[in-house]
Amino acid sequence: MANETGVPVGELSRRTGVSPATINFYVNKGLLPHPVKTARTRASYPPEMVDRIARIKDFQDRGLPLAVIARILDSPNPAAELGLSTTQLRTPRGPVGLAEYLEETGLDRDLLARLIEAEILRPGRDDAGLVFDRADLAAGRAAARLYDEGVELDTLLKHDEFQPVSLAEAHFLAEHLSQAMQVEPSHRKATAARAAFATLRDYMRLRELETEYPDWDQPRR
Repeated sequence: MANETGVPVGELSRRTGVSPATINFYVNKGLLPHPVKTARTRASYPPEMVDRIARIKDFQDRGLPLAVIARILDSPNPAAELGLSTTQLRTPRGPVGLAEYLEETGLDRDLLARLIEAEILRPGRDDAGLVFDRADLAAGRAAARLYDEGVELDTLLKHDEFQPVSLAEAHFLAEHLSQAMQVEPSHRKATAARAAFATLRDYMRLRELETEYPDWDQPRR
């Protein structure tokens, strides 16, 4: 049972849904402090460790490895702690409006609306309405190209089902960018590292495709 000064490991495990073995593992990884001995065979943790473990679990659910979690756990701004900022990850071109976006991508309004509804495309908004940056343009052109090549809308919308994979890859990319930016903190460095990461991930997907579907590029009869 909890007392005024601490929470025994069994109670902490019950409150957080994390096993005592995992709690000890977090301690060994430096994510939690060592418990305070209250008797020869008993020890307790500060009550605030309940919230701390919840934060650790949330980061793990987002795909972050423990080594990264240890660096950002106590930071009010995890992105800044990793040496990243939204401006470093953005391309320099300013946003465009809806009409220009439709013209440049070749998407029609209905298809665009469906892709936004499924959160496959995530444009920004201002007082005038939707605004699209360079990444939105590239993604829109890619979606239009797939659609023009005969990929059905229902298949395009299935990309929404892979958002957890995209989130995990985003955290993995952030780890790459953090290390690269420590060497040279610049937009050029971030862009180069991001492009190299994309090439490597695409290569690994291609090899998996070739293994699972050896004739993937052969004409279908």
